Amino acid sequence: MKNLWQSAKAFLNKERFRIVLLFIFALGLLLRLNNLSGRSLWTDEFFTLFQSSGHGVDVVKFIDDLSEKKAPPLLKPRDFRFFLQNEPARNIKDVTEGLLYTDTHPPLYFWIIYFWMRLFGDALFALRFFSVLMGFFAIFLAYRIGIRLFNQQAAVFCALFTAVTAFSVRYSQEARSYSLIMATGLLSSLFLLRLEKNNKNQDAFWFSVFTALGLYIHYFYAFLAIGHFIYFNVAHMRESAKIRRFYLAVLGSLLLFSPWLMLVVMKGYNFRNTEWIFGYPGIINKIGSIFTGISRYILIFDNPGSLPRISLLTGIASFIYLAIYGVSEIVVKYRRQFWFCLSIFVVPLSAMLFLDIVQHGALLRQERFWIFSFLGFIPLAGYSLSLGFSRNKKVTSLLILLMLVSSFLVSKVQFGPAPKSICRWINKEAKGRASAVVACNMRGVLFAQSYYLDNDIYLLPVSDSRQLTDTVKIASILFDQVFIVRHYHRTDSSLINELFMETADIGGDFRPEETVSMDDISSRRFIKHAL
Repeated sequence: MKNLWQSAKAFLNKERFRIVLLFIFALGLLLRLNNLSGRSLWTDEFFTLFQSSGHGVDVVKFIDDLSEKKAPPLLKPRDFRFFLQNEPARNIKDVTEGLLYTDTHPPLYFWIIYFWMRLFGDALFALRFFSVLMGFFAIFLAYRIGIRLFNQQAAVFCALFTAVTAFSVRYSQEARSYSLIMATGLLSSLFLLRLEKNNKNQDAFWFSVFTALGLYIHYFYAFLAIGHFIYFNVAHMRESAKIRRFYLAVLGSLLLFSPWLMLVVMKGYNFRNTEWIFGYPGIINKIGSIFTGISRYILIFDNPGSLPRISLLTGIASFIYLAIYGVSEIVVKYRRQFWFCLSIFVVPLSAMLFLDIVQHGALLRQERFWIFSFLGFIPLAGYSLSLGFSRNKKVTSLLILLMLVSSFLVSKVQFGPAPKSICRWINKEAKGRASAVVACNMRGVLFAQSYYLDNDIYLLPVSDSRQLTDTVKIASILFDQVFIVRHYHRTDSSLINELFMETADIGGDFRPEETVSMDDISSRRFIKHAL
């Protein structure tokens, strides 16, 4: 009878965990689908569109040709949207050449999206849904990592943290590579842990494959790979058989990545496209960025007001309280596992801090680059929540509730310069009048601005103050009103905007009216004097 009761109890516990996991997966999926197509595409997502559709080289040539003209030709939004379309005539070679010669990213994500758009189209929901799937898959992988490192209860909280934290939700909704990085990084970590335990060739093979795939997704994946390398060497320095198999796996990943690496070396890496990262001296603000970044792993409240600030401080205080118990117990009870997580967490941050200091960089100010350290933070946070739930359910439940609210709200906030709202305002003001939009001649500005503008409005790109002056002269003859549009990057307002675009008076027959700012884009409206 006792054995029967124990079997029944074990079965009920197993079913309970399954129900809880299903609930976590459903919750994570719903959060990632929340307002998925309601928000505007933003600057970086337009890069995904024209690179994945094979127009990368054409876009740069088009931009360069426009910059050489005295004044821009009369162009309509459809002339720019052409480069964002998924054309059947374009092939994977066009995508690859676009990345090699006009971009700074490796090709895997763009290759995937090329075929994804062939299957599902390039509508906003379809474009972002691949990231949703990868983010959803990451929840399951976080659970598997938790099982490998700790126990089933901690694994459930690893999955829960990944499902509901706003950082994970945000990058599972963006048409960029970051949720794919998260899934690939967790897979390579999982197979590294399996190799560590079983020392089998198949685990070494898959670790090698997913490490190589990570490098094909993003060059900064090397930071995570270095974290893996340091951990395994320190943890198993006296186990020659494991170290030998691990080295073979590392060599295999380098060999798999070498074809693309040789292509990049042969054509020369185009640092011109990464200049926006550099030029930010100072150490104090870089160190401050580390604490800001870590806090955004837990909660993101971008909304203004005192309530979001109070919620943020309450959530961070609650997490620190839980983490003190969690980390102290991990160090004692799971020391090897702690060093595994810490290696993956610290090495990418240290690498970015080093580059920021040496190169006067702004990597730590770019929230998306924190995805690499996030992979080591997940199991640490999951274990702390698990232990905290056992010891103080009220504080843990409050923190989880705040994370849920944060994740729900973050889906309403734009990533960066997003043109949908400002274009709606321009479209409304342009009704019944001959109108033109003047924008800085940059890839990240023109193609974003063209996407939501009505086709009866002209879009005129300018490269310098001379072109702006000449454009105004033409506009004085042809148009009743002109909108000067500026896009502002959150890292620095001058990144995708030029000073000459800030003119308060463009001269000619135009007088300034109002200035409207929406979603990191500002538009100043000018009306003809006669009107």
